[in-house]
Amino acid sequence: MNCENLTFSQRLHDQRIVQAESLLGTNVVRKILGYALFLLGAARSTISSTLDMPEGTVRSLVLAMNRRGLSALEDQRFKTSSFKTSPCYVSMPTLEEHDSNLRINLSKGDIVLDIPTSNVLQKRVLLLTLLNNGLLKRSEVAAALSLSVDRTAKLARKLQQHDVDAISDQRRGQQQDYRFPPEVKAELIQQFVIDLVVHGKISGEQLSSHLDERCQLTLSPRSILHHLSALGLSYLKNSLPDHLSELKKNL
Repeated sequence: MNCENLTFSQRLHDQRIVQAESLLGTNVVRKILGYALFLLGAARSTISSTLDMPEGTVRSLVLAMNRRGLSALEDQRFKTSSFKTSPCYVSMPTLEEHDSNLRINLSKGDIVLDIPTSNVLQKRVLLLTLLNNGLLKRSEVAAALSLSVDRTAKLARKLQQHDVDAISDQRRGQQQDYRFPPEVKAELIQQFVIDLVVHGKISGEQLSSHLDERCQLTLSPRSILHHLSALGLSYLKNSLPDHLSELKKNL
């Protein structure tokens, strides 16, 4: 539809608006006009200034229409709806930690995505994409990525404007942290077993401290957790102490 080819009558506009407002109410008419202008390609800022509606309200209206259909036009304080409900309800994704994965539940658990917690860039891209499409809250994404809300918002904008390279972790020394030679991996595995046997639990900070004391190895907790996951050791932290305890009984 080419809007430039349309002609408008101020007289008809005034008549029709008055009639519509008497039938539907002023707020509903404004919402219909706002959503129609959005569908016709108008910028949110233009819609805001034309209808004297805050830009945030325009954004909320579009999201509500996409999620709830016609019922988004109504006052949500009313318990009953006079509009037909949307033919299909799109449930919002939920996030949870599951073993060594970040689990994203889609469509009320019918579709589940598991992302290894060590896959930092993969998590960022997927979660920020869901955020940019209004499917996750900024606070949820920030918590899942262990970032501040402001930092999360900036990364979301970068991803939308400049693609994936703009949100990759480009801090110097990051790649070097992940280059563990075989002898360092061997000490990491050994310390992993020692800490499980002696303390019954492990953490990145704990392993980093003990490796520094025992082997004079300075390794970041983040790098240690990455390699524990890559080596599959994270899956043993609950079962290994029981196996070792059982073995001692049988000796």
